[in-house]
Parts: sequence; C-alpha cells; structure tokens
Amino acid sequence: MVLFIAIVKAQSLDENVTVSKDGFYPVPVLFYLPNTGYAFGAAFLYYNNPEPGNPNRFPDIIGGFGTYSTKKQVQGSIRVNRFFGNNDYRFDLEISYYRTPDEFWGIGPDPNTKVKEDVTYNQYRVKVDFLTAVVKRLYIGPYYWFEKFVLSDYEPDGVIVQGGLLGALGVTTSGAGIEMILDYRDSLFFPTKGTFTDVKALFYSKAFGGDVNFFRFDLDARYYIELTKGQVLALNTLFNSTAGDVPIQMLPKLGSHQMMRGYPMGKYLDKNLWAVQAEYRRPLFWRLGASAFIGVGQVFPKFSKFSVDDLKIAGGLGLRYMLDKEQHLNVRLDIAQSREGTYVYFTIQEAF
Repeated sequence: MVLFIAIVKAQSLDENVTVSKDGFYPVPVLFYLPNTGYAFGAAFLYYNNPEPGNPNRFPDIIGGFGTYSTKKQVQGSIRVNRFFGNNDYRFDLEISYYRTPDEFWGIGPDPNTKVKEDVTYNQYRVKVDFLTAVVKRLYIGPYYWFEKFVLSDYEPDGVIVQGGLLGALGVTTSGAGIEMILDYRDSLFFPTKGTFTDVKALFYSKAFGGDVNFFRFDLDARYYIELTKGQVLALNTLFNSTAGDVPIQMLPKLGSHQMMRGYPMGKYLDKNLWAVQAEYRRPLFWRLGASAFIGVGQVFPKFSKFSVDDLKIAGGLGLRYMLDKEQHLNVRLDIAQSREGTYVYFTIQEAF
C-alpha cells in the first residue's frame, strides 16, 4: 500500500455559494513511498471574503503544502486565487518547487515494455493567468506556464543519460496562450449540480525563453447531478494533447490525486491522454460522508494509435469529514485499486 498527499487546489466559485465567513484549515501530512521514504509536512487552505456584506462576492483563496522526506525529497507549493471588481476579473497564481526522487518507466501505454529507472529532478514551476468575465460565468484571458527541470540524481547506465530522450538531461519550457473557464456549479467545495469547463491552449517557444517549441491543449469538463438531498453523481472528462518537440517531463501523465486514482503518476505517459471518471457522493451521519469512484483512461502517441485494449481501469472508496458545514469543505481519504496496486490519498477538497 502506498500513501499520497495531494496538492491543495483553489477553484472558482459560483455566485450562489454563501461566503459570509472566512476559513483557515491546516492538515498534517505523513506518507511513505519506497523511492522517497517517510515524508512529513503540512497542507493548508485559507479563504476570505473581503466584502462580508456582499453575498455575491467570490472569496479570495490561498492554498499550499510543504513536505520533506527521509530520502531528502522536498515539495512545496503556493496557489493564490483572487477576484476583482464585481467578480469581473479572476487572477490565479501558482509557484512550486519539487525535488522528488521519481521513477521513469519509458513512454507509451504498454505495460510489457516498462522498465523502472530511478531519477531525480529539481523542478521549478510558475503558472499565472488573468481572466476577464466576457459574459456572466464565462472567463477568458491570457495564461502563462513556466517549468524548469534540472537533472540531479540518475542511473549512470540508464536511458535518462544515454537514451537521447528530449529533455532527459534537463530542460526549460516557457509557454503562453489562452484559457477559458465556464462555471455553472452551485458550490466551490462540494458542487451538487451544474457544469464546469476549463480549456487551455498554450504555445511553448524558444522566443519566450524556453529550450523547445511545442503546443499543448488541455480540456477539463465536469458535470454534477443531485440524485436526492445530499447525494451527488459527479462526472469528469480530461483530455490533454501535445504536438511538436515535447520533452518527457511535459508529456501528459496518467494517474493523480484527482484523475485515475489508483495509478502512479508518470508510469504511463505519452503525447496524448484521455480519461473519464464517475464518483457517487453521499452523507453518512454527523460530519461524515462516503464516496465510490471509478475511472477509465489511456495515453497514446497519436489518435490513430488509440486502442481500447490499452485502457486502464481504477476504482475505489472514500471517506469524508466535513471541516466547514457552511461551505461543505471536506477532508477526504480515498483508497483506490488498480492493476498497479493499492493507493491511499489524503487531502483537502474533493477530487473534482
């Protein structure tokens, strides 16, 4: 069994949510991975309404986490989500640093070709967008994504240093483009109905200070159905596609704390990724709730190579504890199972 702590992610808010009070929630972090050893740290989520008398004012949100492991793994991230005016402008900033012992398994969906190789990169990341509400609930604006990878530890005879893979020895990527968010959810932390769509199109270029030229397209679409009072069916589709000279670190990866729980992030990666998931959520008693989820997904080099024979399936059960009754902010504990084994995720907020 492997235990993960996931990133706290700030999201936009629908106008029907009550935002009358502030909230600050720290969560201790403790997990174990064979390649990193025991790790400890903390995650937090803070939200604040700068206009308490305005129930339509979206809250400002700051989320973050930091961990350190017995094998000198370091992870740290801060994310800020702010609104300006009468929710007419949305600003989002993420600054992260990772020094994470990792495993490279090669590229592609075929598990029979996977050979594990240990590798560590020092990773620096900056993401920023500034979106404008062109119409109600629809935000459009510029998006920038900077990522720098510096090779730290590797196997001397491995493919990382000898295989000629683009970016394997380290790479800087710098991309700019456009993002569009359409948000019809009824809640920030626990949507029960509505839709949410996030689309990004980015061009990475040497002209922006990077080492490579390539294109990336990301689509994240979500749909929420309230079955009965408190019981929700949540659906999610994720599609990532890249073209051009894509370094290995920027290839779409299957598996995370949000999508395809049950698969280790990075074991399956390629130029394209498609995945869908469904999750049933319901209250139990007091502040406790439960969930059941299943996901199906795949990575593939090009559309003509997509095959249902290569589809990966994962599923599991979750337990929820409600930190904030007014906002329905949950801490979640998910146990997911796949052919890769059993994985446990513990963090703040729902997976999607």
